[in-house]
Amino acid sequence: MLNRRKAMIGWAVYSAAKPIAKYAVAKKAKQIKTESTTKTRSGAVKIAARVAALAAIAGGVLFWRSRSGGDDGGTDDGTDL
Repeated sequence: MLNRRKAMIGWAVYSAAKPIAKYAVAKKAKQIKTESTTKTRSGAVKIAARVAALAAIAGGVLFWRSRSGGDDGGTDDGTDL
């Protein structure tokens, strides 16, 4: 009975959200169509590319540092257990 109830709730939410989402998409499409966004978009794309490049570099550095540390979790006092 729990699954049927959750399915009904999910269907109700989907049915209610579908027209709202369609309206929001249509409104956004109309807004994009009416304004000239060539400068704004190219600037936004450049900023997004820079942020993505910095994130990739930071991730690579963190991965490289963790891999090249050479620390395998053992002790360096020369004794093997």
